[in-house]
Amino acid sequence: MTYEQILCRRDGPVATIVLNRPEKLNAFTFRMLGEIHAALDTLLFDDLRALVFTGAGRAFSAGDDLIDMGGADPAEDIRRGHHRLITRLRGVRLPVVAALNGYTLGAAFDLALACDFRIAAADAELGDVRVPRAMCSMSGAAFWLPRIIGMTRATEILLLGERVPALRALELGLVHRVVPRDELDAAVAAFVDRLLALPPAALGAQKACIEYGRSHDLPDALEYEMSELIRGFACDEWREAIRAFAEKRPPRWR
Repeated sequence: MTYEQILCRRDGPVATIVLNRPEKLNAFTFRMLGEIHAALDTLLFDDLRALVFTGAGRAFSAGDDLIDMGGADPAEDIRRGHHRLITRLRGVRLPVVAALNGYTLGAAFDLALACDFRIAAADAELGDVRVPRAMCSMSGAAFWLPRIIGMTRATEILLLGERVPALRALELGLVHRVVPRDELDAAVAAFVDRLLALPPAALGAQKACIEYGRSHDLPDALEYEMSELIRGFACDEWREAIRAFAEKRPPRWR
């Protein structure tokens, strides 16, 4: 399929979606969001084991394109575009990595926070700049940020509309790695290789347990974790893990 505002690359079990409006700092439009969903419709039915998001040029994304995001029913547009994307990424049983190659602001900040891992270029800046522009967050920043870095720092960043430099984001626990810009692609590839070395069903089950625990109490979460564990005992991965242990060799995951 041909896209106008994204690029979609596939390298074996890894897919990369590139936000591709570099002349506009990859600002979101509803067309771009529709293309992302179309790509996911195809990718998530394949034998995919990791998904990477990044941006073309000097930005991950500057957020929404305020000129091109108008519509007759903005609430429904946001639900169908942004909200559906965030919930899809949290629901997939595979790791999602954000490779933050520059500005990661507004709605792009929402997207990055919804990814499982964030690896940033050293000159990247992250933040929610919407309050100074007479808006508030709309697709997850107020939900995710306090859970990731704590209420005190999150309140400051969200209310003041602060941009957080990459190294400060690392100190806050907002990103997982910071690397020089020219090493970002290699660092992301190496990190994804670590993910590919893990058993995919178990990795997906662990992500599902984390996600379930966000919205349920401890007794329910314990039951859910146990059910995922028991289900895993019936799959080929568990049998391969036992064979590899007995034969003193590395496991071979399919």
